[in-house]
Amino acid sequence: MDYQISLESLWENKIFLIEGTQTTLLVTVFALTIALLMGLITGLCKTSKHKLFSLPATFYVEIFRNTPELVQLIWIYYCLAILTGLNLQAVTACCIALGLNSGGYLAEVFRAGIQAVDSGQIEAARSLGLSKFQVTRKITLPQAIRTMIPPLVNQSIILLKNSSLVSVLGVMDLTFRAQVVSTKTFKPIEMYTAIAFIYFLLCTFLSYLARFAEKKLIAYR
Repeated sequence: MDYQISLESLWENKIFLIEGTQTTLLVTVFALTIALLMGLITGLCKTSKHKLFSLPATFYVEIFRNTPELVQLIWIYYCLAILTGLNLQAVTACCIALGLNSGGYLAEVFRAGIQAVDSGQIEAARSLGLSKFQVTRKITLPQAIRTMIPPLVNQSIILLKNSSLVSVLGVMDLTFRAQVVSTKTFKPIEMYTAIAFIYFLLCTFLSYLARFAEKKLIAYR
């Protein structure tokens, strides 16, 4: 084997890779914002007794949970433009696709958290004259969120790792930039080991947050 390990190319391109890390984090944050919003709305709709709300929510969850995420990325970027004439930038399409996909999973997290709240407290609040919206805002969600923090963070970790798929559409995230550098320098081992380590650090930090939040919740209870 004639391959020689060298960190020189990695050091020379460190700024280029750091900028890719920033792009990865930005995509993750925007996609997570969409996911939280869609997850909350869909989770609330799934708990509704009216089929007008529950059926579309169930359809949305099943579509995005049972189709490959890469296919969703490509469909929203290419097919949506053909059908509607709406030409989205690659990074925008990726944020929407990743957000909608994660929203399908977070919807179940929100639904389970909402349904875990003691129904007696909800009935007591309604008997005091609170509206359904007030009960949801003041009673249900504050208690549900405490139990949802660990799975929400776990889904955030999954979203961060899946953000590497955006490189397929040419978004210059960490993975895409590592491909560019490895092609130029012929040092794939160094490049992909480096980005694997970066992803590891980011996901480990989020995992630590999940464990810290879980410990706080146990102490609170």
